[in-house]
Amino acid sequence: VISAIFLMFIASIFSFLLINAFPGDIAPLIAELRGGYVTQDIVDQVAEEYGLNDPVVERYFRWLSDVSNGNLGYSFRTGEEVSVELKNRLLPTLTFIGLGGLLSIVIAVTLSFCGAYWPGSFIDKFTRGFALINISIPKFFMAAMLIYFFGVIFDIFPTFGFKGPSSWILPAVTIALVSGSKQSRLARVKLEETMTRPYVLTAMSKGFGRERILFRDALPNIVPIVITSFGMDLGFMAQAAIIVEPIFSWHGIGAYFVQSVRYRDLAVLQS
Repeated sequence: VISAIFLMFIASIFSFLLINAFPGDIAPLIAELRGGYVTQDIVDQVAEEYGLNDPVVERYFRWLSDVSNGNLGYSFRTGEEVSVELKNRLLPTLTFIGLGGLLSIVIAVTLSFCGAYWPGSFIDKFTRGFALINISIPKFFMAAMLIYFFGVIFDIFPTFGFKGPSSWILPAVTIALVSGSKQSRLARVKLEETMTRPYVLTAMSKGFGRERILFRDALPNIVPIVITSFGMDLGFMAQAAIIVEPIFSWHGIGAYFVQSVRYRDLAVLQS
């Protein structure tokens, strides 16, 4: 526990220094966001108000004290409490990640099962190639392709913003294709290992069909592997949200942080 707290403390120092090392003065940008004619006096007033002229060490410990008390500060851009903004955007992101996770499990089990059921066939080669392509394609490109085909060409799903439950589909599929394809490779290895076990070989020698063996013996062994892999992939999905949410104009935490980087909203980035 002590080592974990120490690592978090060191990580907070590096992240704080990195965020505050952005080139340029942020005070004029804050003044411009407030509107009106910006003078040097107004810029100086903003810098004094936010303590931007204080030494970085002093600012760090002030920030650390506020965060320890649950105060994440106020957004420079919106003027709202960061904690309130994050709370309002948490549900869309959790919905996006949760649905993407469920779809990734379905994709992983389907790809691995089809490959194992028809080993060496065209379907086997197709599922392997399909998984490899999904893993290799950048997420932003995959999102753009899904928007183009299913939002523009075929006009099946909404492409931007929230217009009902159907708006969840394309963002969730974007991360599910990548995550599910990675999980399918692990599941395929487990399936191949299961099919060589003595009790499976014995069942095959007694005339039991491959379909029955896969469903009864092999499939129950790969589902826990896929679910565990999904749990390990949650960090990837959270990172994917930062890329995918802005593309679909999804008002979640990922898009919020991207906007904060654009406007150098330190209070949000430091949270």
